[in-house]
Amino acid sequence: MRYYENLQYFRPNGPVFIYLGGEAEANPRFLSTGIVYELAKETSGAMFMTEHRYYGKSLPFEDVFVNIDHMQWLSSRQALADIATLIKNIKSSPIFKTCKIVVIGGSYSGNLAAWMRLMYFELVDAAIASSSPVLAKKDFFEYLEKVNENYELYGTTNCLDDVRDIFAQSGKMLETSEGRKELQSKYNICPECDLNVLENQWVFYTYMTEKFMVNSQYGGPRVIKKHCSNLELIDVENDSNETDSNCLDVNFNSMIEETKRTPWAYSWLYQTCTEFGYFQTTSSTSQPFGDTLPLEYFIKTCVALYGPNFNEDKVDKAVAASNAFYGGLKPNVSRVVFSNGDADPWSTIGVLEDLTYQAPAVVINRASHCADLFPQRADATEEIKQASREIKYLIKNWIGVEKSSFD
Repeated sequence: MRYYENLQYFRPNGPVFIYLGGEAEANPRFLSTGIVYELAKETSGAMFMTEHRYYGKSLPFEDVFVNIDHMQWLSSRQALADIATLIKNIKSSPIFKTCKIVVIGGSYSGNLAAWMRLMYFELVDAAIASSSPVLAKKDFFEYLEKVNENYELYGTTNCLDDVRDIFAQSGKMLETSEGRKELQSKYNICPECDLNVLENQWVFYTYMTEKFMVNSQYGGPRVIKKHCSNLELIDVENDSNETDSNCLDVNFNSMIEETKRTPWAYSWLYQTCTEFGYFQTTSSTSQPFGDTLPLEYFIKTCVALYGPNFNEDKVDKAVAASNAFYGGLKPNVSRVVFSNGDADPWSTIGVLEDLTYQAPAVVINRASHCADLFPQRADATEEIKQASREIKYLIKNWIGVEKSSFD
């Protein structure tokens, strides 16, 4: 496992803060900004960042992306064991032997932070689990329900009605040959893509919904309102799946091949198919996108990527096993602070109420995904800054360092 360290502020007996890598390559910039950096600076702490196995350069085999048998050791449980091994190695050094250990993560790595206190409580003294979707869920329809709620709260008056009309109109156009030709022209879809194929329609709708999802997860109220005033500009001209001919490829098989060529995506989708689900479907009627992204789409993606054994039954068993092992929405942990923005679609499967006095929930008004981890950002609201101060206060209190002022 690759890791980074920053001992810029470390003094003997200061705490060790470990920022846990998730479904992406590790980057040392996370040790020079944000709540990790602030905590280290304020407590004379050391900083480390881990890289999750099967991401970045932490690959156990050279052929992991072509040999499915070599993917079997990719799991959150194995990742937790990797982190535990690193902590033991850190503590074996005389300068860190008596140091308190705090793990910090956001999104999936927020899960890992909470679960380190569950599985390796003897190694970890406290944890920050930001925007952590601790409940595994196959049909994660709540994600788009929250997107709907955000556009209702922060969008313009008729925004949701307009979105419904756009998706309904697209659906009608897909029913006829002339309509499909018109859609192909309107969205610059590659001529070889057959929009009469259901799987290709799902890919098309993936791109159609993407901007709404990104705006809800990361954009905030201002971005959503701006998007509503420009709905006629819904397009995919800058999408990463554009071909060399500058047209949009919505072919399902092309999407599968592109995923296989994208290491982080291949690894993360493997984890969703074998542990968590997290499939952001349109199963609910409380969203404006119609029945455009059914559960079947995501199951077919698992099978196409990893083989016929990765079917719905396997996903069901995997999700049930994850929740049974980790405790779902009620993990048996202490000295873990669960933080969520109330505008974050992922918060719908996160901890939003205190589990105990020592496992509190911090819910941040009008904030979205992992916002509390970066309170220094120019767009951080006072609510985000206040939440970060509260989180730092809790951590300092739990590890017994000098209390900072908190108001």
